[in-house]
Amino acid sequence: MPIEGFDYKGFAEDLAKQAAEILSGQNNAAPATLTDAEKKVIVDTVNKFCFMSGQALANDTQLKFNAEQASLVTQFIGEWTFHKSIDLINGKIPPQNREAILQIIAANIFNTAKLAIIKNMQQDMLINLVEEKVKHVYSDELGKLLKRGVLSQKQYEKAVNSSNLNDMVQKTEDESNLVNVQKEGNTQGQSDKKVLKFAALAIVLKRMPEEKANIILNSLDKDDIPHVVNYMKMSNIENKIDHQVIIKTLEEIKKLIQPSDKINTERLLKKYYKLINSKGPEVISNLALKERENVKDFILDNTFPALDVFSPRVLQSIVTTIEKKINDN
Repeated sequence: MPIEGFDYKGFAEDLAKQAAEILSGQNNAAPATLTDAEKKVIVDTVNKFCFMSGQALANDTQLKFNAEQASLVTQFIGEWTFHKSIDLINGKIPPQNREAILQIIAANIFNTAKLAIIKNMQQDMLINLVEEKVKHVYSDELGKLLKRGVLSQKQYEKAVNSSNLNDMVQKTEDESNLVNVQKEGNTQGQSDKKVLKFAALAIVLKRMPEEKANIILNSLDKDDIPHVVNYMKMSNIENKIDHQVIIKTLEEIKKLIQPSDKINTERLLKKYYKLINSKGPEVISNLALKERENVKDFILDNTFPALDVFSPRVLQSIVTTIEKKINDN
């Protein structure tokens, strides 16, 4: 017997339409690198999986779900299919392997959410449970591809650490922080000043040659880089920040790009390698785990051509950060 008020076909089409609007929007909610073909695949997959899950719920004669409960399960599948589709694309997972992984994720969401609702689990706990399930299954399926030789270790690490959901949340939070700081006119707190500094720096970097912009970006703390990059991608950011703040930030940027010939790179690297080679493989591996690709290679490979890849100033910043992390542990 159909679930009263639950039009699973219409609901699936509505979720697919929402996915299409996000992908085609100018609000920085989805990666700009996605092709039109990839966007179409994402939207079609969301529609198909939501239709299938909704149909299965509606046709289950033993299930006593109402429309709200059935919609919740279907929405979980739609949202996570959307986000993990993007993660698989960003992680460079071969196209022929993507849908199979998404199917397994969707099946696990379906069973996990359905059972949790039957057990009357609170919705906030259900949301966390589904998220943890998705992370586990996604990682497990990528691990299988790694073992089969479909993925290299680098591909696996990039893909397993991709999270479009986290990226969207961070982008939204960054824009909200900037709007609130400017609206309230309260820039006395350190967090407020940092928001404005990130935004002002982003405006400047957008107008610089890519090579120079990357040098400055790589000299920042790795936790700060995503915020600056988010602001660089934000549309009309120039109209959302006081120009006097931009001018002040220009002075601070000068300090980041001081002449690099004062740095003794030979002594710097000698000291660095002495420290890094004194640590065990597990420490080094953990240290490199979440770093950017070039930094990761620099940590793991003593033959990495650091001086060809990094400017002396950036190299000094990277080494300082690595040494601090080692000493903190």
